[in-house]
Amino acid sequence: MIKAVFIDIDDTLLDFGKCAEYAMRESFRDFGLDFNRNMFPVFTEINAGLWHRLEKGEITKSELYGKRWVTVLGEFGIAHIDGSEFERHFQKHISDSAEKVDGADEILKYLSSKYKIYAASNGPHEQQIGRLKKAKLLQYFDGVFTSELLGVQKPDKAFFDACFGKIDQISPNETALIGDSLSADISGGAKYNMKTVWFNKNNGTAEGLHPDCTVNELIEIKNIL
Repeated sequence: MIKAVFIDIDDTLLDFGKCAEYAMRESFRDFGLDFNRNMFPVFTEINAGLWHRLEKGEITKSELYGKRWVTVLGEFGIAHIDGSEFERHFQKHISDSAEKVDGADEILKYLSSKYKIYAASNGPHEQQIGRLKKAKLLQYFDGVFTSELLGVQKPDKAFFDACFGKIDQISPNETALIGDSLSADISGGAKYNMKTVWFNKNNGTAEGLHPDCTVNELIEIKNIL
């Protein structure tokens, strides 16, 4: 019997793509740079690669933040802007953004009426708390677990050890983990004996993993939990 649900934040509840494009556009404006939408896919590819390396333990989060905009701006031939300073502006604008994924309100209202609800995120703690609050989603959660708070990233077993160390009388096989990331959410949850629900919003392939359930829209989770 499921007693608790863990759910990812970025690209599961909050639309990171829309938030990041807004933050990139505003950061370009801060530095007097011209921005066009064709630039955003370059950021998306580089950012995804860096997060994948982070999840595999190849780089630290500080290294990710240090490399991200140096690499992206370098692709555009912009060498006179300090990447670390640009990162600070980007983080500020991300903190101001809270575009929700379709169905986020409805599914959280539904799940919170039946289970304990915990956020599980690799994003910065205060930033994620603020964005959930801005999106009026924080009210549904019994707790917010972030890698910054716990000192370890999903999908590391120690992340989930720390989460379960903070909740009482609930075992992993009594929980479900909902997320969009195969590497961070589905792989991590499955190895920890949690029921896994893959939010496959882009109609991708599971790459050899076997989530317990797959949905293309959040509202479909009502048929599972």
